[in-house]
Amino acid sequence: MTFASFLINFYSVIPRLNFKFHWTNDVFNLEWSSEYFQALALVACLGAAVSLLLLVTIIIVWICQACHKNETTGKTRRRVRRLSTVLFIISVLCFFMLGVCLFANEHVNRGMSISINSIINTKKSYQISTAQISQFQEAALNTTVHLKNLEDTVHVESKKTKNATIVQQIDQILTNITDEIDIIAKNGKLFQAKHGDDIGKLEKIRKVLSLYESERWAFLVILLSITMVVLFTGVVAFCKQSKKGAVVFSAIGFFIFVVVWLLISISLPLTIALADFCRDGDQVTRKNLGNLYETVQFYNTCVPVTTHDNLPLPVARHVALLNNIPANKSQLDRLMEVAFNSSAAIVNSSSAVGDDITKMLKLAGAVSSSSSCYVFHDDVVNFYYGTCNQSVAGMSIYMLSILLLGVFLFILLIVVSKTWNLFSRLPNEYTEVDEDDPFFPRGVNDSTIPVDIYGTHVYNPRTSMSRQPFMSDHPYNNYEDRYNM
Repeated sequence: MTFASFLINFYSVIPRLNFKFHWTNDVFNLEWSSEYFQALALVACLGAAVSLLLLVTIIIVWICQACHKNETTGKTRRRVRRLSTVLFIISVLCFFMLGVCLFANEHVNRGMSISINSIINTKKSYQISTAQISQFQEAALNTTVHLKNLEDTVHVESKKTKNATIVQQIDQILTNITDEIDIIAKNGKLFQAKHGDDIGKLEKIRKVLSLYESERWAFLVILLSITMVVLFTGVVAFCKQSKKGAVVFSAIGFFIFVVVWLLISISLPLTIALADFCRDGDQVTRKNLGNLYETVQFYNTCVPVTTHDNLPLPVARHVALLNNIPANKSQLDRLMEVAFNSSAAIVNSSSAVGDDITKMLKLAGAVSSSSSCYVFHDDVVNFYYGTCNQSVAGMSIYMLSILLLGVFLFILLIVVSKTWNLFSRLPNEYTEVDEDDPFFPRGVNDSTIPVDIYGTHVYNPRTSMSRQPFMSDHPYNNYEDRYNM
């Protein structure tokens, strides 16, 4: 048992209940009025109810935290540091879950790309196959015209011969060949009528899958990237222990939490539906593919070999009618040579029919080659592999990771509310000087400033004081006389 098959069986255990809470018998039905769709809607409502309960819990905790006032004397740096460490660890776990979500998203995208490419390759191969069948059918129609001319010529020439037994054998062989060619032409026409819109169906499926996958991938990448940016700003606020940053992160993180749980509510029923399609999607597949369904099932289960006899039943019957015609044509030529003695009219008509049969044999080989099992088998198998293996595994990993992300975001928003009273508001980078500056009081008269506040009176002639008579006889004492200009 593969990992994908284990997951598919695991999802089958989830109850499928309709709006009356009764077990539904629909295994996979995407019609709006079906009970299966009601079951998926209930699963989505369950996720929405859980998210609503968590939201109410967050709001109650935030209200209690806003009403609670902590004493400033009770704040310790150890408690703040411990709280910021816890928030940082939870944020790292959220980052890890976001990374897993992105990985799972790419995994699903790769699986769907495999399926889309297989549809493209199948469409190209199917176009070649139908073109060969169409040419085979046209060649059969042309052969019937030449056979009719040959019958008319034999009817005219038979009046000239007396060997009625050989003429009767010629008529019987011509009738057999004509009937087989007519059946080939009719079968080719019926095949084109049944499978004429198969190319359109394949193209429609490719467009739907391509549109869904491109929108799903881009939508998730954008939302997860926005969540990652918000978490990064929160980590910066936690590292700086900024009260303003924690408050802003709480406000934005609240909406991110709502978005994540909405994704959970939508992704869970989609994952269940994908698993149910891989397990019990034959009814819907048959309805959408129509006559192409049996052909797809054949190419999915057939064993590819190098021979050209491993064909779908309608194509095999179509080609098998030509098996006895070459032998009958050779016998017909021998009889006509004996009966009509190589008449020019008989030879010309027989040569035209022979050329047509030779062309049909070549086209039958082309039909067998273009419609063999080995041409389509890998592409059909890759479609189921990309959808029911890679995509199911990717969606399961995505569901687990985004569910854990929602739980971690819930814990983070609960814990971050405690920082509103513990974290301090960060100071501004520049502080404006006001009137109460002790170093430079404004509005004060400059005359009242002490002269000697910064010791600027030294060597200032205006503030010079009388000298003491100490060492009055020293030569340095009369410096004013010597340096006075």
